Amino acid sequence: MQVGKGTRVSLSLSGSPLGFFSGSTCRMSMFSLTLLFVEFRVLRRTAAHCA
Repeated sequence: MQVGKGTRVSLSLSGSPLGFFSGSTCRMSMFSLTLLFVEFRVLRRTAAHCA
């Protein structure tokens, strides 16, 4: 009973603009982190080539 209620609340929250905004923010932060990691690897590779 309580679990179903919590699921319904989370569903309504995800349907609201606030839930969508928080979800997109999390996705963007994950995307930026991945980009940062790739950039760091490329930088390290070029530094090793130059040295």
